[in-house]
Amino acid sequence: MALPSWISTHRGDAVRSTFWLVKLGLASPLYLTDCDQPIVYDTHTFTPTLLTVDGMQSDSSSSAGNGGRLALASGGTYWQPLLAAIAGGLRTFDVSVWEAWLDVAALPSPAPPANAVRLAGVTRVEAAEWDSEWLALTLGPSADPALGRLPFREYSTACTYRKYKGAQCGYTGSETTCDRTWATCLARGNNARFGGFVDIVSKDEVPATWNWQTGSVDYTGTVMFRPREV
Repeated sequence: MALPSWISTHRGDAVRSTFWLVKLGLASPLYLTDCDQPIVYDTHTFTPTLLTVDGMQSDSSSSAGNGGRLALASGGTYWQPLLAAIAGGLRTFDVSVWEAWLDVAALPSPAPPANAVRLAGVTRVEAAEWDSEWLALTLGPSADPALGRLPFREYSTACTYRKYKGAQCGYTGSETTCDRTWATCLARGNNARFGGFVDIVSKDEVPATWNWQTGSVDYTGTVMFRPREV
């Protein structure tokens, strides 16, 4: 894929500034950048935040990204809405990433020069982990039908739902706490909604293979599951 003209002309400059532009495809999309000032691109304002993009790979023949990892620091106006969306069940959404080349001489202009933004890839969230400081999103190919078939959660014998009596759990009884075990879920008659595995094979790795059809073409896919500590 040919580079945009401004990038092709200036990529050898001794002084230049490049930043990530990230769109999180939620119901109300979030636009973020690692620049220390807002960047306006394609009529959207990308808000400054502390973020990192690692391992982003693009297909040279299309805009589809092959995956990567996006880490977002806690805080900012986006933090609570994003965590609420994920915890509420939005477990897969598109993440678009661009590389913006800014003309240093024109700073602090918020708009990149014409033809100075490169689409790095359109990806889809595969997994999310977070603590009090960071949210890390593992990204995979947006158009890969195999990834859309994988459950978005940890593989565990304990229930992995984050909220007891939440939408995923669905329990409406009188008990106020839960130890997240299959036995407890069964005793409370809520085992049909259990968010874990009754048993996990005790091996270092377990392959899973599935088949699907698109049109008249048959496909097969295989993934290898490994315990986190291996």
